[in-house]
Formats: sequence, structure tokens, C-alpha cells
Amino acid sequence: MANPLVSIAVPVAGIVAAKVGTKAAAAGWGAVFGEDAPTVKAEKAAQKDVVKRRKQAKKEGLSKAEIATIKDPVDDQPIWKMMLWATVSGVLLQGLRMGAKRGAKAGAERLTTRRPRPNRG
Repeated sequence: MANPLVSIAVPVAGIVAAKVGTKAAAAGWGAVFGEDAPTVKAEKAAQKDVVKRRKQAKKEGLSKAEIATIKDPVDDQPIWKMMLWATVSGVLLQGLRMGAKRGAKAGAERLTTRRPRPNRG
């Protein structure tokens, strides 16, 4: 039967490791490539920005051809960068998650298990 403290600590450690790992991977990506990491959040923000720019261009009376030239920067992203991000984020984050879960489980079990009384004979 699992200790309730261990049952709580292990998933929390995995979630925290995933959040920290994602931020670290995105920071590393920015340092290496000088651009934002192609995360889902960044892609959604870029799509919203493109919609706003197209809407503004329409208000300004630009032609349909000129509006069509406004593209999402994610579409111009090379496929190798997408593959690299998928690999880095997947492998790195899964490794961090597993390590954090194992460490939390071992640490919580060590803290919560009863030690035998010292033999004072």
C-alpha cells in the first residue's frame, strides 16, 4: 500500500519538473537560435498577431493580394527546426519528469518510513 504523501509528491514533482524544463529548453533555444522557441503557446500568439495584422490591413484598404502576403512566421519555419524542437522538448522533458518522479518517490519514502528503535539492550 502506497503512502499518501508519496502519492501526492510524485505527480507534483513531475509537473514542476515539466514546467521548469520547458522554460529551460525555451531559454536555451533562444540563446542558440536568437528567436522564440516554437512552443504551442508561441504559435498561438503568432497566429493571433497575424489575424490582427490582416484585420488592420483590411481596415487600411489594402488589396487582397497585399493582405495575402501577410503570413504566419511559423509557416516559414524550417522543418528541421520543428523536428529539433520536438526531439529536444520531448526527450529532455520526459527525462526530467522521470528523474523528478523517482527522486521524489525515494525522498518521500525515506522521510515517511519508520525507522526501527535503536537497540539499547
